[in-house]
Amino acid sequence: MSLLQQFRQRRVRHLAARWHTRIGRGGLTGAQRSRFEAWIASPANAREFRAQRAVLDAVSELRGQARADIMGCVAEPKAALRWMFGSRWAAGGLAAAVLGVVAITWSALRTEGYVPQRYRTATGEIRNVVLPDGSVVGLNTQTVLEWVGSPSDRRVRLIRGEAYFQVLHDPNRPFRILLAHSEVQVLGTRFDVYQMANGDVRVSVISGAVAVEGLENGAAAPPSWSRRLTAGQQIEYSPVGLVADVHAVLAQKVIRWREGMLETQGEPLSDFVSDLSRYTTERIVIADPRAAVQKVGGAFSLHNIDDTLDRLSRIAPVTVTHEDGEVIVRYRSAAQPLLDHH
Repeated sequence: MSLLQQFRQRRVRHLAARWHTRIGRGGLTGAQRSRFEAWIASPANAREFRAQRAVLDAVSELRGQARADIMGCVAEPKAALRWMFGSRWAAGGLAAAVLGVVAITWSALRTEGYVPQRYRTATGEIRNVVLPDGSVVGLNTQTVLEWVGSPSDRRVRLIRGEAYFQVLHDPNRPFRILLAHSEVQVLGTRFDVYQMANGDVRVSVISGAVAVEGLENGAAAPPSWSRRLTAGQQIEYSPVGLVADVHAVLAQKVIRWREGMLETQGEPLSDFVSDLSRYTTERIVIADPRAAVQKVGGAFSLHNIDDTLDRLSRIAPVTVTHEDGEVIVRYRSAAQPLLDHH
């Protein structure tokens, strides 16, 4: 390989690493997204980007210093190999295991297809992932998403939770999200899909357009209903039909969770607590029906649930206490003093 070819290869590797870093830190702006799409349109760039993404996925389950050391070597495979054979982790067999994963991953990427991959978040965790086609997905708390596509068929399955999609535009390969009883199809746009614990689904479009189809009798049967949504629109449906037909929505409010915020505008406290409960392992119980119907408005932090509960007790006529491992919310009359929820 000539020096010029080596230089070009190293530059592609470096740029791929930079794109991964930018996306991992919180997604891309509109201008950055356009530059990324232009860059990844090159087959050589796309191959390097997918290869680095695969290595990142392979080591994402590691923790502590081992993960930090390996992640620092992703942009330079030779450095990674030197680290694997020379680090203190090798004695424990970790280096050999990681080397095997990387070797298998790179071998798979040399083929023409993609392998199924599963992405998940724990309670309170929010992160971005890059799919094999270059699309970026933000995963909200308690979410499981699976890539089940191929080079010619872009498909993911949202098993549970909420995901914000920034789909790479490709008119020749529509992007599809498969759910238990429906399917969402797009060409290139930004939208949010939330599959609730009770089976209901909410789709909100931030830009572009999506088509949603109900599949009550299975994917092989004709859709039982279909709707087309454009920017600023939302739909909610259950396994048996529509709950709320296409209607306008403040799209940016829907995705405030990406900023670590939960925004509500006069919703009942019961709905607010239901949403907040997704971000904590503590069980929140509304012990008084009078508290459940109180209206709550504002933007609340998801990074510190205790602070959010404390603020709730100060802006709404409720008390919040910790009892026997649970958070208890009760109605507080105007005559009752304001108490610390701890």
